[in-house]
Amino acid sequence: MSDSLRDIMRKAGVDDVKGREQAKWRERSEEYLNHVEQDADKDELEKRHDRFRRQQEYTSQLGPATERLPILSREETKRRAKERSKKKKMEFEGPIEKLIEKYKDPKEVFKHLSLGQLMKYELDESTGCIYEGEKMIFDGGKII
Repeated sequence: MSDSLRDIMRKAGVDDVKGREQAKWRERSEEYLNHVEQDADKDELEKRHDRFRRQQEYTSQLGPATERLPILSREETKRRAKERSKKKKMEFEGPIEKLIEKYKDPKEVFKHLSLGQLMKYELDESTGCIYEGEKMIFDGGKII
């Protein structure tokens, strides 16, 4: 229907489009109010049951769950296992003197310290010195 014809009908008092729109909104509001009234009468267990039932209804429309799951090849499974980040173990490997002898590099030594040792020692990254409080333990080349 053209705009000019709609304007003429509106002026004449016949506005079917507006009436249909109002009827549609009235119907939607009544549905919502009925739904709210029905929920008000239910206890928590019935509400939970209805929510679970709606969820199952929705998932049944998607198809069987096994078809939605990705089926991975052995290679893909191995690749994902390799890419998965490994949690760093913070365990005691020995006193700091033995770690310095074993790894030589101060940054590498700090990667292998336990949590308690990390709290006790500090690394000066610019010089490579390791300090225990204010006292220098390792000057970057030898243990003091």
